[in-house]
Amino acid sequence: MSDQSPLRSPEFWGGVAVALIVKVRTTQQLGAWQVISTLIVAVGAAWLATDWVSAMTNTPKAVAAAMLTLTAEGIMRWILIAVNDPKQAIELWKAWRK
Repeated sequence: MSDQSPLRSPEFWGGVAVALIVKVRTTQQLGAWQVISTLIVAVGAAWLATDWVSAMTNTPKAVAAAMLTLTAEGIMRWILIAVNDPKQAIELWKAWRK
């Protein structure tokens, strides 16, 4: 799969779209602006790093785009949750340190 234009290939957008749909449908509801910000971060991460992740993991670009989308969205969601409830972020940090 090669990107024919600066707008990326349909496979790239397919991977990103599927990942975003799955993530938004399976997570707790955030506010409208929080959802929009997580989507922007997720698409931006996929846009910037898909080629690198695809080369490093030897996976198709659509799969790499989906992995990046899911990872970036999850990180951004946890950051937003931590901002709204720092106590929850501290508990998560303690659980990871064990």
